[in-house]
Amino acid sequence: MPTRTRVIAFLVAPPFEMLNLTGPMSVFSKARLDGKEYYTIKLLSTVRSSEAQSTSGFRLSPVTYFADHSGPIDTLIAVGGEGSMVAPESEVLLWLRRRFNHVNRIASVCTGAFLLAEAGVLDGKRVTTHWQHVDELVARHKHLRVDREPIFIRDGKVYTTAGTSAGIDLALAVLEEDLGHSVAAGIAREMVLFLRRPGNQAQYSSLLAQQADVSGTPMRELPSWVTSRLEKKLDVHELAKVVALTPRTFARQFEHYFRTTPARWVQSVRVEAARQHIEAGELPFKKIAQITGFRDEQSLRRAFLQQLSLTPKEYRERFSASTPSAPSVAV
Repeated sequence: MPTRTRVIAFLVAPPFEMLNLTGPMSVFSKARLDGKEYYTIKLLSTVRSSEAQSTSGFRLSPVTYFADHSGPIDTLIAVGGEGSMVAPESEVLLWLRRRFNHVNRIASVCTGAFLLAEAGVLDGKRVTTHWQHVDELVARHKHLRVDREPIFIRDGKVYTTAGTSAGIDLALAVLEEDLGHSVAAGIAREMVLFLRRPGNQAQYSSLLAQQADVSGTPMRELPSWVTSRLEKKLDVHELAKVVALTPRTFARQFEHYFRTTPARWVQSVRVEAARQHIEAGELPFKKIAQITGFRDEQSLRRAFLQQLSLTPKEYRERFSASTPSAPSVAV
C-alpha cells in the first residue's frame, strides 16, 4: 500500500451547498494509515478568489483557483449547489475533460453532476443527482442514462450521488475501497453514522414526495388514505372511489400525476412502510408482511428485491436499530 497521501480535490462553483462539501470532507479527513493522514484535501474553485462562498453565506478559505492547481489528483469531486447548475466558463470544462483522463476517480455530490455533465465526462455513464433536479438534468442532457432512485452510483471511475448526506455515503464507499471495510466501519462509528448505505437505497421518502407533488389536485387525499389501509385490498376500483372517479378516468389521471401505475405505486408505499417497521427492529417479517398488505413473506421479499435490490433480511442487518426477539423466516 503506498505511503504517500492521495489528493482529494473538491471543486466548488460558488455559491455551493455547505453540507455537500463538509460532509464527505469530514470523512476523508479522519482516514489514517500508520498514524498519518491518508488523504490530502484540496479546495478548488471555478472563481478566482481567496474565499469560496456557500449558499448559506459562509465563506471558506484557503481556496485555490482551479487552473492554478498543478499537482496530481487522485479523486476529483464536483460539489453541488446553485453555482454548479449555471453553465461554467469554457476553461472550466476543458480543465475537467483534461483532468478526467488522469484522475483515479471523478465524482459529483448532488447537483455537481450538472458541472460534470456540461464537461462531457458523464457521457455514456449511468448517473444520478438529487431527485428534485433529475428532470432538469435529463432535459439538459438527454443522452445521459439518468436514474432517479439510488443515493449514489458508480459506473467505472465515475461516481454520482443524490443530495446532501449522500456525499457522506460516497466518501465512506471510496474510503472502503482504499483502506478496507474495517477502517470505513471505524470512521462511521466515530461519526455516529450507519455504516455506508448501499448505493441502490432509495433517495427519499416516496410518500412525502408524492404528497407534495399532488397537493392541490384531486389525488391529494390518496397517499394518507392508502397508508392507513395497507392491510386492505387496494386495487384501481377501491382507489377510484376515494377520489370519486371512474376506474378508467382514475387510472389515466393517476399516471399523469404519479408517473407510474396504481399497482406499482401501492407496492412502493407498502415497501416504504415495511422499511420503517424493519428499521424499528421490533417485528418478525411475517407480521410486517401482514400489516403492510403483502400476501406472505415471499411476496415481501420479492418486492424488496425489485425496489431496493436487497432482501428484507439484508435490509434489517444494515439499518435495523435492534434485532427482533421473535423468530422469523430468513427472507
